Amino acid sequence: MNKKVFILGNPKSGRKRLAPILSDLKSYLDTQQIGYSFCETSKDGLDEIKELLDNSYTHLTVIGGDGTINQAVNALNLDIPIGIIPAGTGNDFVKNVDLGSNRLAQFETAIHGDIKPIDLGICNGQKFVNGVGIGFDGQIVEDMASKRVPLLKGFAAYYYHVLRILASYQDRPFDYSIDGQSFQKNLILLTVGNGTTFGGGFKLTPYAKIDDGKLDVCEIGEFSAFKRFANIHRLSNGSHDKLEAVSLYQSETVKIDANQRLFAHIDGERMGQPPFEIKIIPKAMNLRIAQIL
Repeated sequence: MNKKVFILGNPKSGRKRLAPILSDLKSYLDTQQIGYSFCETSKDGLDEIKELLDNSYTHLTVIGGDGTINQAVNALNLDIPIGIIPAGTGNDFVKNVDLGSNRLAQFETAIHGDIKPIDLGICNGQKFVNGVGIGFDGQIVEDMASKRVPLLKGFAAYYYHVLRILASYQDRPFDYSIDGQSFQKNLILLTVGNGTTFGGGFKLTPYAKIDDGKLDVCEIGEFSAFKRFANIHRLSNGSHDKLEAVSLYQSETVKIDANQRLFAHIDGERMGQPPFEIKIIPKAMNLRIAQIL
């Protein structure tokens, strides 16, 4: 079968400009005499991408970060594998897989890599690859969207908002259930992960696997401002589960009741406010990776 690649790219994604990566990828495909088309996420809405991505394509290749991957996953209604060229700010989802150690290797993986079936989550009908965060990390994404700071972008903007509210953010009442078991707790955050890492390097769900048919849940309860700063390194190395205020679970379904004091993100993009119903969809997507061990 002749290969034909649908390239989806976000020109506003992350610290790297799309143009040079796209140019190199096109040269790579031209050399191999592989046909392709390109679509910009900033210009084409989800419905238009779905219409353009027809069954003439054998590959979908994404240039961008978690948000662009999320858009690709929600646009894809064909049984074709997805290849990823990381070009986002945090690139959190790709920390779960091996895509190659350099750009050329990533091109090779995206077009010729092994195919690995992976799980997806779904929240209120929207699929996700990495996770949903409610509370503190959702508030950060909400503030980044609604309280933009001139001259700050990407990591700088994200960490500005983290540090701005880290000490002052108050725990909020959560009413939620995990696989049907109900909870009422005051929490700083509740993160539901398919992947391990959020915010560019915080391993909130360090034991998550993207192919185990389970969602991993991290809840962080009441925590003094001093302890937040003193233990932030634990979020980077995934050892925060040793703290009394932290609990980790595995589940297939998580429900969060309506609460106007809570904001959320899905794969790093603004999600709004609950209620949310979150489920796992086992082996829902084929991902191209460097090698299946």
